[in-house]
Amino acid sequence: MTQLPGFSLKNWQNQAQQSHEELRAQAREPVQDGEAILFTDDVLSLTTAVEDISSGGAGLVLRDEVCAIRENVTLTLTIQSGHQRMTRQAVVRWVKVSGPETRLGIQYIDHVCLSPDSHRLDIESVRIDPSCALRIPASIAVRRKLLPFLAMDGVVHVATGSLINAGLTNAVERLVKSPVRLWDVDKSALDKVIHEVYGNALTVKALPVAGAASNDAVDLGDKLLYAAYIRQASDIHIDPGFNGARIRFRVDGQLENYDVVKHGAYTELASRLKVMANLDIAEKRLPQDGRFSHQFVRGGRRVDIRVATLPTKYGERITMRLLALQTGALTLDRLGFIGEHQRIIESFLRRTQGMMILTGPTGSGKTTTLYAAIRMLLESRDLNVITIEDPIEYEIEGVAQCEVDPTSNKVDFAKALRSILRHDPDVVMLGEIRDQETANIAIKAALTGHMVLGTLHTNSAAATVTRLIDMGVEPYLVAAALRLAVAQRLLRRLCKHCRISRPLTEQEALILGRANLTGARIYDPTGCVYCGNRGYAGRIGLYELLELRADWARDVAQGRGEAQLVENMREAGMHGLIDDAIDKMITGETSFHEVLQVVSSW
Repeated sequence: MTQLPGFSLKNWQNQAQQSHEELRAQAREPVQDGEAILFTDDVLSLTTAVEDISSGGAGLVLRDEVCAIRENVTLTLTIQSGHQRMTRQAVVRWVKVSGPETRLGIQYIDHVCLSPDSHRLDIESVRIDPSCALRIPASIAVRRKLLPFLAMDGVVHVATGSLINAGLTNAVERLVKSPVRLWDVDKSALDKVIHEVYGNALTVKALPVAGAASNDAVDLGDKLLYAAYIRQASDIHIDPGFNGARIRFRVDGQLENYDVVKHGAYTELASRLKVMANLDIAEKRLPQDGRFSHQFVRGGRRVDIRVATLPTKYGERITMRLLALQTGALTLDRLGFIGEHQRIIESFLRRTQGMMILTGPTGSGKTTTLYAAIRMLLESRDLNVITIEDPIEYEIEGVAQCEVDPTSNKVDFAKALRSILRHDPDVVMLGEIRDQETANIAIKAALTGHMVLGTLHTNSAAATVTRLIDMGVEPYLVAAALRLAVAQRLLRRLCKHCRISRPLTEQEALILGRANLTGARIYDPTGCVYCGNRGYAGRIGLYELLELRADWARDVAQGRGEAQLVENMREAGMHGLIDDAIDKMITGETSFHEVLQVVSSW
């Protein structure tokens, strides 16, 4: 057969796939109450209505305003439709004026420009979707050097260390039962990631099989834990309902749907998980708490998993917390401190006594920061470090870690702390200061030559003083012992590969209380292959530090309290949580809508 000039099977497949994507992009859907804000070099912001939208563009309507935007103009637009919001770069393809209305046809532009033809994927930086990775058997993934990591717009993206050709593409499409896009990656990096992803299926023995659970429940339970591990989830939520049980993961502080299982499978899954956590599978009317450990990769540490059940209308709700184990990344310079904040904390850690308290809501990263401080202490000098925790979230070599037992009441924070002080500690870490007895013992330990690190639940650094006094600690003792209070929060970090810049609008600047920032360059999330099409990758800390200076300590001892401390901090020009959030927004580390969460809570 004579081959036509310029024709090849690869070109034909690329054109067919491109045509399919173009048709899908042209399938527009009408939008109700949608709004778009346009940004160009000449216009700071222009608000329009959204008439219809697709994956490739949008139709906009401008009413009763003169439109200064012409065809072929490149712009940035933010579209808000219901609870969905996205920012894209686009080009104006056509402009039609009809009476008081001006209609615009907008086509999105790929500002990321990540293509398998021109970009070699850094597979170690990719956020892997477990539902994709588990589409192919582990043995085939290892043998063929393949890793499906993302499904986006109907196409499965696959990393490979093999030579990309039509035969490989066809073989992978048959495996995943979907159109694929192959990405060339470094072979050694791919081997490492494949071992992390598929190591459990290849080398680790299955968890014990419960007599009451079928093999399907065992497989479902193992795959569920495995998927959460791959997705780097902190929590697994299993919510039974009328039509089955919804399974969700908490990733980077946000809940995302993973799967829905039928009621029969859910019942067996619940029994399986309760047996693993040493819970009573016959008891379905009382809340229960338990835990178990699981090893995902041969030679790796075992992951501790806490399990809690709660009776609900349609069955037991199950929540599992996966306790973190990766302590190698726990260093102060990786947590998002600005230079001045890090200098203050490191200055305190060079002391031999005193108290540092971290405050913030549950899940704000307080324990992570404390462990980073302990790592710095251990690297700088030989110390006897003892911790009291509920539960032990990280294992650190060289640290004696004591776990309280709230169920039996044999070991609580106060009892453990009294005992620890007889073990000649240099540094004592308290997972949480919960009551007057624990607070008093911790304060006296800090006054008798020990460094004490602990956490509280307050909204600000200055409120730490108020909380300790409310617990019954005398103000003069707080003033003498407390040297540093750190309030912190966590915000999602923008993906550095696909974030898109735009100016801050006047309305947004007023919401932040910073009218002078109108027009400042900020960044919004979009989505790419690196972040799993989410626009965010990981989280970053926000911090507010209160270093109790000598004159401020006198104010506390005299009972002047939190209001005076806040005034002192303001006069000294110290950064608050909101200030730190806005600074990180301006530098492109997080987005306006993440910062809004902090601003709206005050």
